[in-house]
Amino acid sequence: MIGKTEARRRGSTLLAAIAVVGVFGAMAACSDDDDIIIPAGSVVTFADSSFDFTQLHTFALADTVAHLVNVGVNPVPTTTAFDQTILAQVRADLLARGYVEIAEPSQTRPDFVVLTGVSASDNYNAFITSNWFSYWGVSPIWTWLPGGVDPSWTIIYPWFNAGAIVTFQRSTLIVTIVPTNAGPVVNPLLAQKEIRAVWAGVATSLLGQDNITQANVQNAINIMFQQSPYLVNSAP
Repeated sequence: MIGKTEARRRGSTLLAAIAVVGVFGAMAACSDDDDIIIPAGSVVTFADSSFDFTQLHTFALADTVAHLVNVGVNPVPTTTAFDQTILAQVRADLLARGYVEIAEPSQTRPDFVVLTGVSASDNYNAFITSNWFSYWGVSPIWTWLPGGVDPSWTIIYPWFNAGAIVTFQRSTLIVTIVPTNAGPVVNPLLAQKEIRAVWAGVATSLLGQDNITQANVQNAINIMFQQSPYLVNSAP
């Protein structure tokens, strides 16, 4: 198993215009089980503090915004009106940080892949088993990997402790970075196929807000990157 890893967590409160009005710094665990409780209308980022982000230079972005529900839970419709805005802004922020997009992952392995999703159930319990494969599993972002991925692959989040609860409201935007040199990997002890995330940006209940605009969505994603100054291509 991947060892328990300390993580950085940062958060900012959102107003109707998704403006930064405060920084919480490292968000403390809220119980002995390390439950993470994040207020509605906030932007929070999680990062694996043991990972060397300077090794990331190129990326591939999944072209689908997943509607995430936990296994066995029925989805509740959420808006898809901002899917292209989400993808375009995530791409723009990565390019602005100097990262280079890989157009053909089957020919050149990217250093990391980027997944975007929106919670499509009330009290979505993040960082545990979800329906991720039906949205991202057949994406070209995995074509560098012989055989690709299949539904048996699991996404591992180092900042999440077993038994903890990380509950997000419906319509929460989640952006995830998965390095290709740390995952996908096959866990030799458990014979499990694991995809290991090293960063996630979360904008709680973003797409469920009244009078949400394209600018709101763009600003929320910008805040995720502003909270993560280590996300920058350090290559010459």
